[in-house]
Amino acid sequence: MAEMLPTLPSRSGDGSSEQPLNRVVRVVRERLWWFLLTAILTMVVVFVVVKRQTPIFRATAIVMVDTNAPRVLSPDLEVAPLGSSGFGQQRGFYQAQRQILQSRDLAAIVVNRLGLSRDERFLSLNRRDKPLTRAQKDAVMATADVVGMMAGRVVVEAADDSGVLRVSIEDADADMARDLANAVVKAYRDRNIDVKKRVVKEATSDLNAIFKRLEGDKDTSLMALYSFEKDHDFSEARRTMVNEQILALSRSLREVHMLRLRAQQEMNQLRKFKGTRDIFMASAPGLMRDGLVGELKRRYLDLSVRRKELATSYLPDHPKLQAVDQQMEQLITLATRHVAALADSATTQYQNASAEETDLERQLEAGRAQDAEIRLAKIEHDKLQVRLDEDKMFYDKVAKRITEADITRDIGVNNVNVLDLAVTPKAPVRPNVQSGLALGGVLALLLGLGAAFLVDLLDNRIRTREDVEQVLGVPYLGAIPMFEPGDPGEGIPVPEDRLDLYVHFRPNSRAAEAARSVRTNLLFMRPDKPIRSLLVTSASAREGKTSTSTTLAVTLAATSGNALLIDTDLRKPRLHRLFGLAGGEGGLTSYLVSHRPIEDFVVHTEVPGLDFLPCGPVPPNPSELLHAQRFKTLVEEVNTKYDFVVFDSSPGTLVTDPLVLASMVDGVVVVAHSQGARRDQLKSFLAGLRAVNASILGVVQSRVAQNAGGYGYYYAKGYRRGGYRYQYRYQRDPNKADDVGDEPPGSNS
Repeated sequence: MAEMLPTLPSRSGDGSSEQPLNRVVRVVRERLWWFLLTAILTMVVVFVVVKRQTPIFRATAIVMVDTNAPRVLSPDLEVAPLGSSGFGQQRGFYQAQRQILQSRDLAAIVVNRLGLSRDERFLSLNRRDKPLTRAQKDAVMATADVVGMMAGRVVVEAADDSGVLRVSIEDADADMARDLANAVVKAYRDRNIDVKKRVVKEATSDLNAIFKRLEGDKDTSLMALYSFEKDHDFSEARRTMVNEQILALSRSLREVHMLRLRAQQEMNQLRKFKGTRDIFMASAPGLMRDGLVGELKRRYLDLSVRRKELATSYLPDHPKLQAVDQQMEQLITLATRHVAALADSATTQYQNASAEETDLERQLEAGRAQDAEIRLAKIEHDKLQVRLDEDKMFYDKVAKRITEADITRDIGVNNVNVLDLAVTPKAPVRPNVQSGLALGGVLALLLGLGAAFLVDLLDNRIRTREDVEQVLGVPYLGAIPMFEPGDPGEGIPVPEDRLDLYVHFRPNSRAAEAARSVRTNLLFMRPDKPIRSLLVTSASAREGKTSTSTTLAVTLAATSGNALLIDTDLRKPRLHRLFGLAGGEGGLTSYLVSHRPIEDFVVHTEVPGLDFLPCGPVPPNPSELLHAQRFKTLVEEVNTKYDFVVFDSSPGTLVTDPLVLASMVDGVVVVAHSQGARRDQLKSFLAGLRAVNASILGVVQSRVAQNAGGYGYYYAKGYRRGGYRYQYRYQRDPNKADDVGDEPPGSNS
């Protein structure tokens, strides 16, 4: 039957073992007192801090800044416009106004108007909890940066680059906050006008200097234009004459160019046939147009036809054939001479046309140069004219500005309007008790979680499968959940004094299924070399070692029907009480000091297939008895008589008995309490086992809470498979199959 290991809570942070939310719930539940204590202390501190804060009042005045000030003069007459005229400049304009409101320059105006450098309220020198002498106050006033303090307290707010600005001041005195806010907006409004007047005054001085310079520039431009017109002829009549000459030369040049190209083409064609005998085979246009060549060619073709006719009747040496050949030769000679004369004539015509073309190009280039000279002169004249016009225009404008600057300086229009002056605030803006407590609650929750996780991180206990495998470096065999005798759904009641036999009384419980999972892991660890004897021990006391050894013994007995449980805790034995036996009689120690067979001391228990060998009388020298040869003989003997032998031993960090037994058995199972096993103790104990070459099979966790976060054991209560309720019973007949779980036919296990 397939067994599955229970899933235990993870502290490693590995999402494959435990989800983050489940881990938070587990840590808070396990470290609840740390969480609550930290959260409560945090809330107390937050409450005290909030209550002890000085009340701060905020006074707010509202101003509206227009990008375009009211126009008294026309736009062209404004010397110093107060706003921004471009749409793309509005954002930068509003940002600049906020900077002005928070500037030291404006703060200095407010400080001077209100006398803040000697104001004890503004400098917080009138506090009753910290009274100062006159000398101390004077020292503070002498060294304080009052302007910087004022500038730092101005808060400007604007929504979506709006022209409406909210100017706020915070102070412990409500009246002081109101007075400061109103003083800031008034100083801002007045400063805006002062800036305009100062700019106009400075502009007037600059305009006078510019006026003198522009007057000289105008006279210079006028003289330059007059001199240029006197030295250059760029009249329209001259330009028209030159253009007509260029057009006539261009037409003549095109005609001569075409004549030269035709002469060149005819010359090249005739030169190909000059001196050749195949003149009558040529197809050149020049030859085809010539009448003499055509006549000679016709006569030549007639003679060629006649010769072919004679060649059919006479031999090549016949006089008639020779006479025809002589006539044909004479025709070729005449045609060749005529073609040579035609070629020489075409060459002469080509040379004449080329010379004429060159002369026309020279004349055309000269005409174009003359036209370019006229154009450049016109351009230069236009430049001088434009410069003169510009100088006159600037001269006239500056003359007007000088006259109108005084008018602009005396006009008091403003683009800053105070919409609402600040009023005395009724309630403080800080501290906000509700918000402070709400933030304190969040902080308390975070700090509480942090404290819980910190304690959990610093916990030195072995609690999870990851701890066993990664920290200890040994296999994880499984977990035995905490026995719950009060749960009626688990099976029949279990006597309080026999809880260690829980899986015997309740074979269908989750604890029994977990024990069978551990058993399965043990059986499959060495399939080629089965484990016959194993030692169950722990690093320290009270870790569930005895209950785990009993549970494994009962489960192994159910597997084979032939198992033995030996109590080798020779210092504090208690297994005999579990099976209702009296202590101090018989048992292991009696066997070791006698010569009687082992059968005389083994007790058959009520658990089917399980025998028990109690400890017997507690000896004064337990380690010496375990080192004795008779004990080694006992181990060999019980290994031959029983399929499984389970040794329950003492804690390993207290005595050396488990180290002695570990070297005699097939494997060692270390029990670790799920809530109390320490890493350092387990590491030290495992190192001791390795030192004696013990075969460490793995670790079993005991007393795991069934309702712990992340404990999702596979076999839930009431689990059914294939329509039948999952049943379990002990194997009664050892000759039957080894399966311990009988299920209806057709079920899967």
